[in-house]
Amino acid sequence: MLSRLEGMAARKTRSERVDQMRGFAALAVVVCHLGVSAYDGAPNLGGSPWPWLGFALGFGYLGVPLFFVISGFCIHLPQARMLALAEPVGPPLSWQRFFVRRFWRLYPPYIAALVFALVLLTLVNGGPPVPWVAVASQAALVQTLHPATFDGVNPPAWSLAVEAQLYLAYPIVFWLIARHGALRALTVVLGVTLAYRLGLNFEPFPARFGGIAWEFFLARWFEWVLGAVVAEWAVGRVRLPEAVFQPWLGPLVLGLGVLLEWHRWHYGLYTILEPIYGLAFALLLGAALRRERDGDGWVVGRYFAGIGLYSYSLYLLHRPIQLATEPLARHLATWPFVVEHGIPSSLLIMAATTPIVLWTSRLFYRYCEAPSVARSQHAWHGAASRELAASPRR
Repeated sequence: MLSRLEGMAARKTRSERVDQMRGFAALAVVVCHLGVSAYDGAPNLGGSPWPWLGFALGFGYLGVPLFFVISGFCIHLPQARMLALAEPVGPPLSWQRFFVRRFWRLYPPYIAALVFALVLLTLVNGGPPVPWVAVASQAALVQTLHPATFDGVNPPAWSLAVEAQLYLAYPIVFWLIARHGALRALTVVLGVTLAYRLGLNFEPFPARFGGIAWEFFLARWFEWVLGAVVAEWAVGRVRLPEAVFQPWLGPLVLGLGVLLEWHRWHYGLYTILEPIYGLAFALLLGAALRRERDGDGWVVGRYFAGIGLYSYSLYLLHRPIQLATEPLARHLATWPFVVEHGIPSSLLIMAATTPIVLWTSRLFYRYCEAPSVARSQHAWHGAASRELAASPRR
């Protein structure tokens, strides 16, 4: 009997549902930061209109936990297939090849985007936007370890630093899954994540380190491993009740997370908030994959899937472009005509950057990210060939 993804792979090499969710997550983050600029970074004089809209746009930050879940799924899926073909023992995994491929896939575009942001914001601001130590920390993907460097040149890159930490922890996750099964591994990680997040409620760190402690990988580990468990289910190594991936359950759990937003700092509820969002998105991912297997269509369709192809480039470039536009928005907000008529100029200008962001990201994908993807595949196959040549012949 074919596994869920084996049947899908017979039709196409990529999961359109995963691309759609990746594209939706990237656009959600773009919209969130659009609202941050329009309502906080460059607001209209006298306050931006429609404060409820600023509040609603802020929920775009949920694209981040969705990205973590998708990342865990995509990173573990090849290994899950490998384990499915080699049960019960399983073949060894070359961590050298894994990390070499991750490096060439993600790091060159990351550095190119960092240079783009530095040049663009230096030209706009008349000088470097942050100290050079912050630039160096972001280049080394360690900016989340100190509050002075957390935002850096490109503030959303903090999540990519957390991703790097999650990759370094992946051998532990793989060992737990291969030895003890995906559900037991998830239970262990859930225990570690909740213990760490619960401990943060007792403020064990100096006040200035309290915020960044919530963005250490242990605080987000459960979300990432949830994606790995969905990958195990997708290849048939984990059996779950049919009700788990019913299309109504994910939105229900997501609604619970949104409801908790009004009480997030009461009774330590923030401890469970992001794990709840991770669970909601894992349920939605499983439901989407099942619908793809069944051949059902999805109304948001090809547009989000197309954005999903260059979502990494979009994530890397959108915020520097928005930040470079903020001075213009602040200037126009002072015009007498704008003030007299209450025109939401900041909101309109920041919204107008979105087509520019999308166009620039597509170009960046074509000329920077896509070659890096090809280089990562070449590095993977080259390392595999060298390992095969070096192995003793039987």
